[in-house]
Amino acid sequence: MSIKKNSLSLPIATAAFLAISLSGVAVADAGVWGLNKHPAPSMGSHSSIFALNNSVSIAADGTLMNYQEHINPGPSDTESGWMPGFKVAGSYMDHQNIYLHLGYAYNSGGIHYDGANLETGAPAYTTDRATTQRLLGKIGYGFWLSPHMAITPYVAAGFQSWHRNLLITGGQEIEDYSSPLAGVGALFQYQMTPRMVLSADAEVLAVTGGGMTPHITGITAPSAKFGTSGEEKLGLSANYRIDGPLSVFGGLSFTHFTYTGGAMGKYFMEPASSTNRFGMDAGIRYSF
Repeated sequence: MSIKKNSLSLPIATAAFLAISLSGVAVADAGVWGLNKHPAPSMGSHSSIFALNNSVSIAADGTLMNYQEHINPGPSDTESGWMPGFKVAGSYMDHQNIYLHLGYAYNSGGIHYDGANLETGAPAYTTDRATTQRLLGKIGYGFWLSPHMAITPYVAAGFQSWHRNLLITGGQEIEDYSSPLAGVGALFQYQMTPRMVLSADAEVLAVTGGGMTPHITGITAPSAKFGTSGEEKLGLSANYRIDGPLSVFGGLSFTHFTYTGGAMGKYFMEPASSTNRFGMDAGIRYSF
């Protein structure tokens, strides 16, 4: 949080609408391009992709978070550090190639804060006992490029939050960030062997209607309301079937998003910021 009064807005709602529209056109024209000439493998087949898309999973996760405020002139707060956590997810694909997915991620840990005193501007260093959460649902349609290769464009919606708890002397400095998410994406899957499936998942989301609510000793200020900004995520993973319905998997992901910042009454301002998150996970999956 800063006493600066300038705000930044990065509206991308129009771009998100166009992306969703283009996704619909792509689905409608799939027959023209030959993307749907291969039917979905049957439940009785040995398609590892189909098994992967009908499963539940749990994974241990580690995330490196880098946060940067944008104040001109500075100083600007930064935060960086690793947060352990976990992920749970479930997916379903029927014989009509309709794809459903719901995923939840939780991370919590102490990350380094490098900032400044709000009143004096003096440097301040402490630890943020941060907790982040992300819930995202997806609805898509799968196109089988071959019996061992599929691409699934989808629309997505969800929610993310960050509980920022800075350790200070003689009080508390807590800032709760939250924002809805909505956008589009595409999942590409390739069955390398009967047991191994490689996946790449790309998301382009609008961060809409978010804000930050402060709980700071000695400061009374209303919540900041953010404008619309953007979030992009790319994930890569490998899934290996051990035996029957059980498989193990591991993956890497990179997420970038921005918050526009916003006024907090007459005297305070939450500045614009950007966040990068690099994640690694490993877990077990059960296919049904």
